[in-house]
Amino acid sequence: MGMANDIDYKAIGKRIRELRQQQDLSQEQLASKAEITSVYLSNLENGHGKGSLPTFLKIANAFGCGVDALLCDNINESRQIFEEKLGTLLKDCTKEELKIIIGTVKGLKEQIKAVETYRTQAE
Repeated sequence: MGMANDIDYKAIGKRIRELRQQQDLSQEQLASKAEITSVYLSNLENGHGKGSLPTFLKIANAFGCGVDALLCDNINESRQIFEEKLGTLLKDCTKEELKIIIGTVKGLKEQIKAVETYRTQAE
């Protein structure tokens, strides 16, 4: 994300698409529930449209979730949202799958830290 006040509409669109697919809704079904056009919804999902807060509220209400689920990439204090999302993803994993995921995440985290350290030293 750019400046502190910039809104990442592509990230919001991606969240809308993910939630819509999780709830097994077509664009037409979600648009109808949110009382917006399917063309407008498609533009939002693709990051080509800039929705207003009232529009995002309509969409969140159609999903039965809070607006923060749509805006979490734009919220500074969104750690809890991401932790809940991760918890939901892990809910149906077997013990063996969880072990593999933990090992993978541990390795990924180490690599991210190494890249961050390298960037800091290069500056």
